[in-house]
Amino acid sequence: MRFPVLGLVDKLRLGITLFYGSKIRNGRRLEKILVSTWLRRWSGSRVFEHFWVPLLRSKLGDNYRVTSAAFIWAVIRRLYAARRTGLKKEMFGYLPGGYARILERFAEHLTDRGVKIQLKRRVDEIRRDGDVIRVSCAGDVSERFDRVVVTFASPLASRVCPGLNSEEHKRLRGISYQGIVCASALLKRPLAGYYVTNILDDGFPFTGVVEMSSLVDRKQFGGRHLIYLPRYLTDDDPFYSEADAQVRAAFTDGLKRMHPGLEQDDVISFRISRVRHVLALSTLNYSDTLPPVRTSLQGLYLVNSSHIVNGTLNVNETVQLAEHAVKALRS
Repeated sequence: MRFPVLGLVDKLRLGITLFYGSKIRNGRRLEKILVSTWLRRWSGSRVFEHFWVPLLRSKLGDNYRVTSAAFIWAVIRRLYAARRTGLKKEMFGYLPGGYARILERFAEHLTDRGVKIQLKRRVDEIRRDGDVIRVSCAGDVSERFDRVVVTFASPLASRVCPGLNSEEHKRLRGISYQGIVCASALLKRPLAGYYVTNILDDGFPFTGVVEMSSLVDRKQFGGRHLIYLPRYLTDDDPFYSEADAQVRAAFTDGLKRMHPGLEQDDVISFRISRVRHVLALSTLNYSDTLPPVRTSLQGLYLVNSSHIVNGTLNVNETVQLAEHAVKALRS
């Protein structure tokens, strides 16, 4: 209500948009309309240009122009889901040690049950070889299995599975992905004290600031302050090739512009992660072009984040996808 750029009528239309979006139960029909068209219709041009466009660009870049309205519906639905408690408050949780702790425990659980886990083994090709599936890895090493589940991003799955038919390759390569370059920094001092700050102004090298130490007890970080600086990109953006030193310099300069009191000595540690295929974009008629889970090659299955239809790629949706996939593979 205090947002100065929008007038009272604009804020009313924004509220109606959010309320109406939260009441939609099935987002399939929203796949037939662009997010820009739908938001203009419900919020108006002024709200769209001054409120929605900066937020869409911070998450999708220029890809928002080809994204369907199902994307924003999924976001609205998730926001409302976070408030569905008796007190109507947002409820967040944090596991000490983060996802690394979950993965380590999961690996222990599988190993105890006889599962063999091989890390840092690049897969070059997966083919049908007689009655089995042959997985060829770097170093001229291959293994054979009765069934193989490929969880690579769709374009990568197409690349390593040349034996798929032309329609399957077309669908896999037709999935558009949003990637990310994300810096994690450990600081001596806090910043604004907000969990998430979305950057709507032009000229910043990152699209938001996530200050974990505003949510998590600083004892988890040795009394320091942990922040994440994400920059969402298309999967072919040249920024992925920037050297770590250049990324650090650009991100640090951007932080200093936001927080002039921040000094170079305040940055204890700075690390950079690059992932080209993170979020499969909900483009027009997305559900109609999904790659199949069961492929034309007997014993070969594909399950990846592109099969999360009209979602926001959170942990709950990932677990649900895995559970549904297991049921499908057993049938």
